[in-house]
Amino acid sequence: MINKLIFSPPFSNIYPNIKNTTKIVGTYTLQKRKGMYRILTTLKKTELGWTNNVGLRNPGIDKCKNKNNIVSISEINNGEFDLILEKLSELDKILGIEFNISCPNEKISNINLELIKKAKKISNNIIIKFPHKVREKKLFDLIELEDFIVHISNTKKLNNCALSGKELVNNNLNLIYNLKKRYPDRKVIAGGGIYDIDTLLDYKDVGADFFSLSTILINPYKTHKIIRDFKKLF
Repeated sequence: MINKLIFSPPFSNIYPNIKNTTKIVGTYTLQKRKGMYRILTTLKKTELGWTNNVGLRNPGIDKCKNKNNIVSISEINNGEFDLILEKLSELDKILGIEFNISCPNEKISNINLELIKKAKKISNNIIIKFPHKVREKKLFDLIELEDFIVHISNTKKLNNCALSGKELVNNNLNLIYNLKKRYPDRKVIAGGGIYDIDTLLDYKDVGADFFSLSTILINPYKTHKIIRDFKKLF
């Protein structure tokens, strides 16, 4: 079962499993991408929010040993999603698979019905994490292909980095509202700018089913406060 409160990469990777929350780990690529230190050294606070230039740094899918978590995956070259899924099929107790196409180098066209069905043979919980300001037509066309959980969206592309924070909230709220109005039964993970319970409730009001925390995870005190406030309300 996926809990309503979700910890998302990259900072979810340094957290233990916490009761009544679900962790997404990764994001994993087919091959190792050096420079894990960039997760912290490129993180900067700006007027718009937090920026980073992590670039999917990870040890490669062969190092994925996490059980009872959702595994986030991304491809650098076309066709790598299939190879990653083959490796994931060899692991036990994967809670779910998230296709991360929110990064600047990813394309929505890389996801198709055959790929989603292949993933569903490994886990029933399939998530697609979309880029910020994805065009509604492209999003809805993919939604109509198959049932999966929609993740909208933790980061916004800038010229040479990615932005997270409150700057993303209004666009995400509008997109989730329009999505749920058209597809009321489609499950949605809301992420982006959830630094307090009030923003989480704003996402709930437009129909979000799950809530993703990411950058806030670097502050254990604020993270604990959201968890505590969440338990009081849900």
